[in-house]
Order: sequence, then C-alpha cells, then structure tokens
Amino acid sequence: MADRRRPRLAGARPLGAAACVLFALAAVLPGPRAHGAPVAAALAKHDPGPGAQPGALNGGRPAGRVPVGPDRLTLLSQPAWVGPGPSVFRLQIGVQASDPAREDIEVIVYGSLTTRSAFDAALQGDIYGAPYDVTGPVPLKSLVPDPRGGFDIDLPVDQPGGGLPLTTTAVHPVQVFLEQGGVRMGQPLTTFLVYVDKYAKGLKRLQVGLVLPFSAPVPFSPSGVPGPVPAPAAADLEGDAYDLVRWRVPVTLLAGAPTVQSLASGGAAAAAAVAHLRAALQAGDQLLPAPALPLDVQAMVESGLQADLSAELTAGARELGQLVGTVPALTSWASARPLAPATVAALVAMGVRQFVLPPQGLSELPAADSKLTFARPAVLSIAGKRALVVGVDAELSARCSERAATVDPVLVASQVVAELAMVDLESPSDQRGVVVQPYPGPLSPQFLAVLLSGLEGNPLLQPVPVAQLFAQVPVATNGPGPLVRTVAAPSSAVQPLAGTEGLGDAQSVLSADGQVYGARSVLVRSLSQRLALSLSSIYGGGQRAALIGAVQRAAQAALLELRLPSEASITLTARSAKLPLALASGAPSPAHVRLGLRSDLLSFVATRFAEGSCRPVNPGAELCDLVLSQPTTTLQVPVVARASGTFPLYLVLSTPDGARVIARGEVSVRSTAISQVGLVLMVVAALFLAVWWARNARHGRRARRLVPRATAPGPPDEATAESGTAVAAPGHELGPRHRRTAYRRGAS
Repeated sequence: MADRRRPRLAGARPLGAAACVLFALAAVLPGPRAHGAPVAAALAKHDPGPGAQPGALNGGRPAGRVPVGPDRLTLLSQPAWVGPGPSVFRLQIGVQASDPAREDIEVIVYGSLTTRSAFDAALQGDIYGAPYDVTGPVPLKSLVPDPRGGFDIDLPVDQPGGGLPLTTTAVHPVQVFLEQGGVRMGQPLTTFLVYVDKYAKGLKRLQVGLVLPFSAPVPFSPSGVPGPVPAPAAADLEGDAYDLVRWRVPVTLLAGAPTVQSLASGGAAAAAAVAHLRAALQAGDQLLPAPALPLDVQAMVESGLQADLSAELTAGARELGQLVGTVPALTSWASARPLAPATVAALVAMGVRQFVLPPQGLSELPAADSKLTFARPAVLSIAGKRALVVGVDAELSARCSERAATVDPVLVASQVVAELAMVDLESPSDQRGVVVQPYPGPLSPQFLAVLLSGLEGNPLLQPVPVAQLFAQVPVATNGPGPLVRTVAAPSSAVQPLAGTEGLGDAQSVLSADGQVYGARSVLVRSLSQRLALSLSSIYGGGQRAALIGAVQRAAQAALLELRLPSEASITLTARSAKLPLALASGAPSPAHVRLGLRSDLLSFVATRFAEGSCRPVNPGAELCDLVLSQPTTTLQVPVVARASGTFPLYLVLSTPDGARVIARGEVSVRSTAISQVGLVLMVVAALFLAVWWARNARHGRRARRLVPRATAPGPPDEATAESGTAVAAPGHELGPRHRRTAYRRGAS
C-alpha cells in the first residue's frame, strides 16, 4: 500500500453507448499537436493531414483490415498531455476482433477526477462522472490504418466549433471498447487524458525520483570472474541505456557492478550499453552504490560482517568508477524491500544519510498525513543518529514491476504518467516529491521509453535524481518540529549468513599471508577474491563453508612454505662468534617475516644483513626483520657466549607484526670458550692461592728456626741444662705445648 489512506468508492455506474465520445479514426483537426513522445522512433508522432474534419474518416484512403482473433485492444501510442488551448488527443490503437465485419469501436471520455482513489477505481473500470456527449460507435470495417500499425483515433480538444470542452488542468478517464449490437466485446482499454491549461505554469511541479535497476543475472566462474550477460538481456539493457540518453530525463540508477563488468567485456550490444550508461551519468543521472558482488546485505549485517560489507561497497564503487567514469557516493541508499533496524544502523555508520525505503518498512504516519499521498521526506531516527527517508510509492512501483512486461507496456506506462499527474493535482500549490522504484528485474524497453518520454518536459512533473529530491522537497512537519519516522521491526527475523563459521579463522590466516607476501601479491589477491566471492548470495550455506575452508587451507599452506633450521648443534669456539642459521622458503614470492631468538647464555648484537636487520630487545633475546627471497637464506648472527657448555637457542618465525607464529624451533649451542665470568673467577682463585702460599711459606720458615736440628742421642750439655731448654728424650718428639714452653724459656 502507498503512504496514504483513501476511502474506496463502491459500485460502478453503467456505461452506455449513447454517452460515448467518438471522433472518427484517423480523422484530425488543424491546430496544436498533442504533447508527449511515443514508444520508439518507428512510432513517432505524425501531423494530421490537411482538411481533415472532426468525426469523419480520412478521405481517399482505403479502409484497413482488422485482424481476426479474440477481441482485444492494445495501446500503441498516446500523448502524455494536451493543451493549453486547442489540441488533438490522438490514440493509436491495435485492434483484433472476432467478427470485424459486424463489430464497432467506441470511445468514452469522462469528466475530471478529483482524488487518487477515483483514479484507482477508474483503473478497475469503476468510473464516476458524466461522459462527454458526442458521436456514437464506428464500424471496424471503416477504420483507416496508420502506416506504422494500428488505427488512429483523434479526439479534438477545445477546438473552435467543437471538440472536448476542456479548459481546466485535470485528469480525465478514457475508455475504448469493442461492441456488437450494443453488447461489449472483450475487455475495455482504460487510459487517461491529461489536460494542462495556461495557468499550470504557476503550479508546483511534482518532483519524481525514478529509481531504475540496471542489472541482469550474471554467472560467476569458480575464481569469481563474472560470465557473459545473456544476449537477450544485453540487448534489453542496451535499449534501456539508449533511452536514458535519448530522453533527457534525470533518473537514479541502481547498476550492478558485475553486470556492468560483464557488459564491458561483451559483444557490440553489451559494449554499447556501457557507453550509453556512461553518457547518461555524465549528463546528470545519479548512480547509487552497489557491492562488487551480489550480496544479502541484511544477512551480512546479522552475521556481524559489517567490515566485509563496507569493503565490498568500496570495491564496487571503485569498479563502477573504472567502468563508467562515475564513482557512486555512499550517501544515498535505495531498497525495494524493507530493511531491519540493524541493517539501517550499519548503513548509517558507513555514511548513508538518505534512504529510499518501502513504506511498510517504516513507522505509521500521523492521521493528518494519510489523507493525501504522502509525498515528502521525513527524519529517520536510528540508533541515536539521524538521516532522511522517503517512502517509495508502493502502488506505482508495483504497477511498474508487475505489469510493465505484459502485452501492453505502453498502456501501463501511460497510466503511470497520468497517475503521477493526479498526485500532483492533489495539492498543486505545495512542493512535494514521490519516488517510484520498480522491483529488481528488467523493464520492458517499450515501457521505459514511454515512461521517460511522458516525463520529459511534462508541465506537471519534474523528474529529478533522489539526491536532488531530498535537497529540494521540504521535510514533513509534525507539530512544531519535523516528522520523525523509525524503521519498523521486520515481520520475520533476519537469518545470519549460513556457512560462515570458519570465516574469522580464514580471514586471520589470509591477513597473515598479506603481511608476509604483500596484500597485492598474486597469491593474496586470488585468495581474497575467493573469500569475498564466498559471501555472495549466489551460494548456499554448504557451498559457502566449502569455499571458506578451501581458502583457509590454501592460506595456511602458503605460510608453511617458510621453515626454520632443523634441529642441529652449533659449536662456538670463541666468546664472540657468528651463529649460522639457515631459513628455507618454498614460496614463489619474497616473504617478509620476523625471526625471534632467545637464549639465557648468549648476548646478541645489533646488526644488518642484505636480507634485513636484527636488534636485541634484552640481554638474552633478539628480533630480526627479514625478507626471504631465496629458497635458502643463511644468516650469520653475531653473538657473545656468556658461559661455556651446551645450552638451547629457541627460534620463533612469525609475521612482521609478531601476531601470528608461523614456526617454532630449537638449536643446540655448544660453547668451548671461557667466559668472562669464568676468567675472572680463575684470576681471583689464582691470586688467592698465591697469597695463601706466600703466607704459609713465611710461617713455615719461622717455625723451622724454633726447632733445632736433630743430633745423636747423648747426655745434655751444661749449656743446654743451664738455659732450661727442653730436650726431648730419644725416641720422643716435643708437643706443641712443650715447644711453646721452651720458646718462652729461651726468650727469657
């Protein structure tokens, strides 16, 4: 439903043949031509022949032959509006009848409509108001064919001496139908005549934001390369893009980056579509942001993949900029289906400030804003932040989507243009704007051509890009302040993206590969593309999980190409020596790594190599930032042994930031050199021994003077006896106490 509530009209007034208006087919009147362009160049307007009279067949031309078949009328062309002043409303009708010789064709023009509810009722055949009373039905056998196909019905408007007496800007229902003996045959054709008087220049034109899809289903290869757009779809897109250039009508385009990329590498028609699209954008059309791959935006946000979504939008903008020369700004966002509050909040966090959303996805409007078509932006409050929002006109958008591909796209497009004029005339003195967004999918080229031609130069309608609509149409008010709307809770819970359980681990390993081999290396770019491709909505959960797992294994295998020395023993024969370490790399490109060394009995020295540099971080540890560009890289790391003996040296190979360990290893180091501490201890010990020896030698000499040499046994002499010196008896040795006593006595 549209953003309005209108009373429905019940009951249909009988339509009689006596109340019809018919001016002879192919009959014309001199005077101004009707406005609005037909479907294509082959159906261009033609001027009526001179001397034609109202209500008469064009003399001198043979009657046409009506095809036999089920009774059916189709609209081939009509003007989008007529006036001011004398005009001709020409209907080009395709006719098929079950009995052309006995059937008649009749046209009824009704009085002006005053509400959009009455317009909708007229579309269903419930038309109120008195018809204009003129001529009756015309036999099919007397119809004069148009050289381009079908038959012409010319209705003079405000002509001198006759014609439809229309003098006021208004929308009038028009019915064309077949009948036989006063009984209607088949379904009537209902279209609308829009008359514009000379005072229409003073009215506010309704701003129309037309959001058009420019995309087609594109197959993808396993490596993420989009395949060719099918030939019929490429031809339709080429026709649509040509119409965008041909009719100078500003529109807003939602172009899929894979579609444009595929067209750019396609055949002549595909390349022409891209060229026309580029020209339309250069002329002023707006390009909305789109991801580089088909994505389920809501599922990604629900899975916490906002960063991946932002990266895909950035990649899509960059790709579109390269292909069509215009980089879409991430400020406007249009969605044909309601968005969850979390999705809108995530987009606001990325920079979106203008939203085009279905009305059923927004909070209800106040009663005062529901009487007429709600045609103004409102403030969108989400997660404490504010943006602007316009609700899509759901009825017009659905009509464009569901009926534009029918057998009568010209009629549908003409009805859409007339209904837009009806919306403008609801409140012609106010500046208002509506957005029409057909649901994703190709539009009929005929439908688009008639729609654009009906908008070009229309005195009641002003087509604009949605960014301009937000800038020029005032925000709706609610009391003293602006009208604030919120995002309605979705009718069903948004499901996370299935199969992404291993995505975090795969991204971590791939990030490590990016540090080691470079973010723009062939390996990392290929794996990144495959990982991004796995998030596309073209895959199911099982396929996505398999793709993510394959990327993780490939990224891990790339890191395992880097290896530390196998366990070995290194002998150092001097205190200061160079430690030989051999690192192996099986990678096809240079690898940036960090090597950590740690040993409690080694000191490290800052140094530089051709492959990088090393710096000590403490007395027993060192970090080396290296670039391994050869299958084997041998480093001569200067070290100082702080002890002799055998001890371990621990090695850690990691990414340049040290966050992810690639490999761990251990090397046995044997040092035969005397350490500085040991040398000091040896010197101290030698000095101690020397002092001890010197003192011991001195005390030994003094003790030897106190002890006489041993003599032959015999009686002591008198001198010895008189001095009191104790002499040991033969066979006995003086003890310490006797020696001290003898010393004291001798001293006395």
